[in-house]
Amino acid sequence: MRQQLNLGLFLALLASGASAQAEYQARAVIKSLDRAVLSGELAARVQRIPYLPGDAFEKGAALVELDCALYDAQAEKVAAEVRAARIKSENARELDALNSIGGLDVALAQSEYSQALAELKIARLNTERCVIKAPWRGRVVGLRVNAHENIRQQQELIEVVGDQNLEAEVVVPAAWLSWLAVGQPISLQVDNLPEPESAEVRAIIPAIDAVSQTVLLRAKLPENTQLIPGMSATAVFSEPAPAAE
Repeated sequence: MRQQLNLGLFLALLASGASAQAEYQARAVIKSLDRAVLSGELAARVQRIPYLPGDAFEKGAALVELDCALYDAQAEKVAAEVRAARIKSENARELDALNSIGGLDVALAQSEYSQALAELKIARLNTERCVIKAPWRGRVVGLRVNAHENIRQQQELIEVVGDQNLEAEVVVPAAWLSWLAVGQPISLQVDNLPEPESAEVRAIIPAIDAVSQTVLLRAKLPENTQLIPGMSATAVFSEPAPAAE
């Protein structure tokens, strides 16, 4: 009889401990702070798309290459105009030194040279925009265009997501605000993964949902994490310390 009572007491304590532990668990989702749909700034034909959905790329990699033969030719034309304007400006200064022309002619020649330089800068910017480069390291989520298609300005081309700057979004009861704090450690048990991932509270959103009485917090993940955006997890918080008497 005593053994049965001891066993019952042990099971009750175990259930109580499990209930207390579950009380400080909340669901979380992994998100990337680096996610974007990149658009083309020029009207041109898509020449090549080296990366397909799911492919990994490094920062600065060429994600979409446009056929920019026209823009290259325009840049060469403007460069020739710059050389001509520079020669004209230098000649005007030499003639001015000989008092052969007036100051107005010199100023106009210098202005034409400055204008040509500005046009060359614009032309070179257009040629640089012929290649859409990766703003950070990550993976391709999806393509909005195919190779050999003609695109218009500001047309969406490719969606990418970074795999380094990750965080977890956790929805917790508003009652936890009495002991939650920025910098507090969290253990993330990611679904279908054997080992938990460490994290810490980065920010607590200062707004409580009026219906569910919950609040959203953001948790910082380590840079070398193997998690990917979209994963679900259970966030386990340390039991708050009892208030001092």
